[in-house]
Amino acid sequence: MKCKICGKEFDHLGSHIWHAHKIKANEYKEMFGLPHKMSLISKEIKHKKREHFEANREKYLKNFLKAGKKYWFKKGERQVRGYISPYQKKQALLRIIKVNKNRKPEQCPICKVVFDNLDTHLYMKHRLLRVKDNI
Repeated sequence: MKCKICGKEFDHLGSHIWHAHKIKANEYKEMFGLPHKMSLISKEIKHKKREHFEANREKYLKNFLKAGKKYWFKKGERQVRGYISPYQKKQALLRIIKVNKNRKPEQCPICKVVFDNLDTHLYMKHRLLRVKDNI
């Protein structure tokens, strides 16, 4: 991978930006508007790590056990991250703007007041959910 600061190629870009530029990976990604989930290692290194994991699968899985219970996540759960990169924020904002452009004010059938988002009003005020038929 190519460093956007000095222009040199590295297999472990995260290590390079810390040791050479004293910048953490999250700061580097923010600086250049990269997605937070983007990997900073080359595909070759990623492939080698995957092969090594598969060869030593049992050893690594034992490290995730603590007192006979799974330590990290239950099956089907996702990790909740508290950090959202500027790129992810921008994408979410664009989706919200797109949805809001298509909204039309509607009148509440109960209190007869016009709302931009009738679904939210119905739930928050009257504890009702509107079901739309797609037939």
